[in-house]
Formats: sequence, C-alpha cells, structure tokens
Amino acid sequence: MNTNDYIIRPEEKDDHREVENLVREAFWNVYRPGCSEHYVIHVLRDDPAFVRELDLVMEQNGRLIGQNMFMKTVIDADDGRTVPVLTMGPIGITPELWRRGYGKAILDYSLEKAAGLGYGAVLFEGAIGFYGKSGFDYARKFGIRYHDLPEGADDSFFLCKELIPGYLEGITGVYQTPRGYYVDDANVEEFDKSFPPKEKLKLPGQIFSD
Repeated sequence: MNTNDYIIRPEEKDDHREVENLVREAFWNVYRPGCSEHYVIHVLRDDPAFVRELDLVMEQNGRLIGQNMFMKTVIDADDGRTVPVLTMGPIGITPELWRRGYGKAILDYSLEKAAGLGYGAVLFEGAIGFYGKSGFDYARKFGIRYHDLPEGADDSFFLCKELIPGYLEGITGVYQTPRGYYVDDANVEEFDKSFPPKEKLKLPGQIFSD
C-alpha cells in the first residue's frame, strides 16, 4: 500500500449509494448468506446516535475503496452511572484490496479523529487478530460485559479501546448496542432488491444463517 495513493474524507450525500454498494460487496456471504450491513448503514445515517463527524470514506483515484462510521452509546455501570462511549462499524474495504493495509489505515485515522473530538472509548464486536494491531483488547479486561450474554459464554468477540487513557478506570458494567443496528430481515430483503442480484451462499465460518 502506498500511503499517498488514497485520501480519507467525510462521507457526502452523493456518496451514499456507492458506499452502500461497497459495504454490500465487502460483507456479502461473510457472516451469513447475503448480508444486512448495507441496509444497516443506510438506516443508521438518520439515527440520532449517528456521529456525522466520524462518517468517513477512503477514496483512491476517484473511486471509494473503504469506509467507517461510529455511533454513540453507553455503558450502564454497576454503580449506577451511565458512561458515554462509542461503537463502530460497519467498517469495510472493497474486497480486491483486502489485506493490503487499507483497513488498518482508515481504522487508525478514524480512531485518532474520534480521540481528537474528545470521545473516551470505543467498544464493538470484532476479531482481536486484526483490531488488536490498532490497540483494541478484550472488553472483559476493562470490566465491561456484553449485554444479554450469558455468564461464562465466549466473549472474545467483544473488544474495547480507550481513546482517553484511564477513561474506564474504576468502571464495571454492561455495554448497550445501539438499537439502530437491529434491522428487520424483511426490510433488508426489500432494500437489497434495488442492487444488482448476487447469489446467497452458506459457507463455512458464517455465524448466522437464514
């Protein structure tokens, strides 16, 4: 990857459809047959928790090749406090450029921007093998639990990064996923009809099934 061959900038309204198609291509058949992430980003832009200043795209030679976005959410602390935090995603890179450093580039840029805006921590679901390289660790190490997850269940997918050192010190509690991420399958199907047809496949490693 040449660090001079791309720019990262705020998403504009004219980018919306291209970004949704990029996200669809990036997530298709990854976690389930087909995907819902392109519809998720479509609806989250109108959600009150959406952080417009952190809605970013990566552009190369006039073409969008990546994106990331953030939502405001909270930790319901065990001592009764409500602690403001961010969650992140979907974050995606066009598939032909996977594993070339572009994903880490937009991730690190967006995290630095979030820290500059004064946000204290980011929690979300992801793979430690990738996100650990950008400073994420298991949320359990910060004393933060994932909502609705039974005690003793695998929580290795739940990651955290402090943007302000010590922001979560002395805090234990439960992270709440913003409601906007929960979308109706029927609405996803209807939205997907406006894109070129793609084959849904059941593949090894998928964590959801239709």
